[in-house]
Amino acid sequence: MKTLSAEKRDTEAKAAQPVKYDASPVEVAQYIAEFTAELSYLARKGRLDLLAYLLDMARLEAIRTVQAEGRKA
Repeated sequence: MKTLSAEKRDTEAKAAQPVKYDASPVEVAQYIAEFTAELSYLARKGRLDLLAYLLDMARLEAIRTVQAEGRKA
């Protein structure tokens, strides 16, 4: 049986490894746009206005990326 510290080390080691995605950059940007919209909504409900604003900026950048790739195709 692993100790708590050994489990923590295993978890940290896994987190340090690069994650491989099968999604394209456009798919990732689309996901980020959708997810940040939800997070922004939650931030506004929690009266975390600056955080909501920053999430909105990330959402707009993701949307811009998706639109720019759509124009290239």
